Amino acid sequence: MMNKIILVFVLYLVPSFGFSQKIHKKDLLTIEKSVYKKALKNYDINAAKNAVYRILELEGEQSTYLDTLAYIYFKQQNYMSCLQVSNKILKQKEKKDILEFKAVSLEKLNDLKSAIDVYEKIYAINNDVVSAYKLAQLQQQIKRSAEAFTTLKSAENLKFPEELTITFPTTKKGQIQNVPFKAAFYNLLALTAYDLHNYKIALKYYDEALKVYPDFFVAKQNRQVVKMLQDKLKDKNKKN
Repeated sequence: MMNKIILVFVLYLVPSFGFSQKIHKKDLLTIEKSVYKKALKNYDINAAKNAVYRILELEGEQSTYLDTLAYIYFKQQNYMSCLQVSNKILKQKEKKDILEFKAVSLEKLNDLKSAIDVYEKIYAINNDVVSAYKLAQLQQQIKRSAEAFTTLKSAENLKFPEELTITFPTTKKGQIQNVPFKAAFYNLLALTAYDLHNYKIALKYYDEALKVYPDFFVAKQNRQVVKMLQDKLKDKNKKN
């Protein structure tokens, strides 16, 4: 009889213990999420990151906080860790913001060919001039100028952001100027045309860049070089 009473008591305890475990885990999550929010309010990124890791331990890597971890690493410019976390997320689902984290991380880690592959996906999703510009920049950087020219031409008639500017050097060493994005876009288009030895098209787009921003120092310098080469080529053809 005593054995039966003990058995019933034990069976009663087992589900109660399991229930208390579930409550404990829920409470831990509440605490860690509170710690995360407070750390952000205090601009303590490392404390926030540590809280995220503890949340992931409790929720698993299906947790939306994995995206948060990628964001934190990106803001800390820890591109190797950001890349690793981004790859985990993208295996589960393709997300535009995570693709952008991955692309920038690859670029910063100097894996430009892999970065181009990701930027191609981003451009296909966004279909905007900023994505096209970034993709073409990298294509031109590794001497894939024909691809860069094609990329830019495909975006030429898309809407340009009016407020966006890109920094370029000026005549004075160490100083920069903020150039309207549209002028920078035409400057890059001209540069890719120059790489392809199409000086006429290069001059056309340098002129377009200078119409947008007449004080664009780099475009002025580039245009002078191309014009000089074009004139030399004309003189050579006349002599022949």
